[in-house]
Amino acid sequence: MGSAPANGPAAAAEPALLEVTDLVKHYRIRSRQLARSGLSLRAVDGVSFRVGAGETLGLVGESGGGKTTVGLSVLRLVQPSGGTVSFEGRDVLAAGRVELKALRQRMQIVFQDPIGALDPRKSVGDSVAEGLRIQGLAPRAEARRRAVEVLDRVGLTPAQARSLPHELSGGQLQRVGIARALVLDPRLVVCDEPVSALDVSIQAQIINLLLDLQDERGLAYLFIAHDLALVQHISDRVAVMYLGRIVESAPAGELFGSPAHPYTRALLSAVPADHPSAARQRMVLRGEIPSASAPMTGCPFAPRCPDAMAKCSDEAPQFKEISPGRWAACFLND
Repeated sequence: MGSAPANGPAAAAEPALLEVTDLVKHYRIRSRQLARSGLSLRAVDGVSFRVGAGETLGLVGESGGGKTTVGLSVLRLVQPSGGTVSFEGRDVLAAGRVELKALRQRMQIVFQDPIGALDPRKSVGDSVAEGLRIQGLAPRAEARRRAVEVLDRVGLTPAQARSLPHELSGGQLQRVGIARALVLDPRLVVCDEPVSALDVSIQAQIINLLLDLQDERGLAYLFIAHDLALVQHISDRVAVMYLGRIVESAPAGELFGSPAHPYTRALLSAVPADHPSAARQRMVLRGEIPSASAPMTGCPFAPRCPDAMAKCSDEAPQFKEISPGRWAACFLND
């Protein structure tokens, strides 16, 4: 697929806050029947992108495409199999324990499942303060005071800071997750499906909160989601993943206005229209999704692509710039 960054050379004019190059994460298959085959599950298979300071890169695609694994690998919450991750000019994958601890103060994550990410025996205030204590940034009393301050900023009261996780709603818990990330004053936040488990009205509140915090603090987001309407609203650029690879990347307005890859067109055709008169013609994908553990030749999307040509099954298209700032891996753009 090539190693060109998903943001393209336009983003290389100034140093990126986060630069990921040829990121790979393979999992060894532990099944007794398949272990001797030497096959591995290619969760992420050569992903490259940049995120600038204060920028939001949306990462979209179907479930199982590798989006969450990318986010966890960037933070080294899972250990990548290969590639490089540079944050503020420092090599994340080569960092030792002490350096990695310092880096994680500047790189935080908001998880998809807010209640699963919290200790059920701790008050939410203590959970938010925990990061300050681990990093040695504040004694216990000061950490609690700062936790209450940041909880107030995300819309929770001092009384709620004393609550246990099961006493709060899903939307309130996600605010706790955001507060826990913000209390360390990061520059980059990985948002892994941060609103997918919430009601639509609460989703809007959380998205608006993330945008307000970005304006206030100059945060950069890697925003992982399958809801393209949300991604369009919050993202500066969008990268589309399929089977562990990025197949298209462009500024959000361009990608949603004129997608260059058939897979992107299929995803967009499934987004509900704002008005019945503007209903889209649904592009239904047929065929089987290739196995991420089987040897693969050609384009991985070819078995489902309505525009597939003979060479698509034999040759993998290169991920290349098709117009200024727009990148895609498809022979149709030749």
